[in-house]
Amino acid sequence: MGDMTAQAAVRPRVRTYDLVVRPRSALVRSTALSIAFSAVPLAVALVWVSFPFRLWALMAAIVVLLAVVVGAAVVRLGTAYVGVDATTVDVRGVLSSSRRIPRDTVDRVLLVETYGASVERSVRELVAFAADGTHLFRLRGDVWGDAGLDRVVDELGVTVTEEPKPVTTREFARRWPSSRAWYERSRAFLVVGLLAVLVVGGLLVVETAGLLSA
Repeated sequence: MGDMTAQAAVRPRVRTYDLVVRPRSALVRSTALSIAFSAVPLAVALVWVSFPFRLWALMAAIVVLLAVVVGAAVVRLGTAYVGVDATTVDVRGVLSSSRRIPRDTVDRVLLVETYGASVERSVRELVAFAADGTHLFRLRGDVWGDAGLDRVVDELGVTVTEEPKPVTTREFARRWPSSRAWYERSRAFLVVGLLAVLVVGGLLVVETAGLLSA
C-alpha cells in the first residue's frame, strides 16, 4: 500500500534574497496615471471618431497593438526587481530581459551620470563588469532610484569606480558599447518610428476622411 501511495508534490522553495530593490514608487505611480488620464482617453477618442468613416477596424487594430505593448511594459514594471543573495544577482528589468548572474563573477562596478539634451537632467547609472571586462548588468537611477543603486553597491562589496563628470549618452555608448540596452540601438529606433508612423498615419487617415465627407 505504501508503494501505491502518491507522494505529495513538493513546492519549489521561494528564493530569499539578502537585498531586494524595486522600481521607484513615483515611477510606478506616474506611469499608471499617464495611462489612465492620457493614453486611454486618446485611444477611445481615436476609435470613436473613426466610426462614421468605417475605419474603426483599422483604428481598433492600432489601439490593440499599442495596448499590448503598454500592457506588457506595465506588467514588467510591477514585477521588476533586483535581488542579491550570497551566490546570485538576479535582475528582472522593466524593458530588458531577466538575467541571473553568479555573484562571484561581479568584479567591479562603474557609477556614472549620463545626460541627453541637458546636463541638468542627468541620470545616475550603475554598470557591473566581470574581471575580463565583460558587461554583466546595468541599472538606471531614474528606474531604481539613487538610493537603490547605493544599496546594490554596498551589498556587492566590490571595487567601485565613479566618473568625476557627467557624460553624454553618446559618449557613454562609445566608451562602453556593450552596456547599451536593446532600446538604445538602431533597430529599436526603427521599431519606435514604425509605431509612431502607425499612430500618426491613423490620425491623418481619419482627418482626411472627415474632410472628404464634409
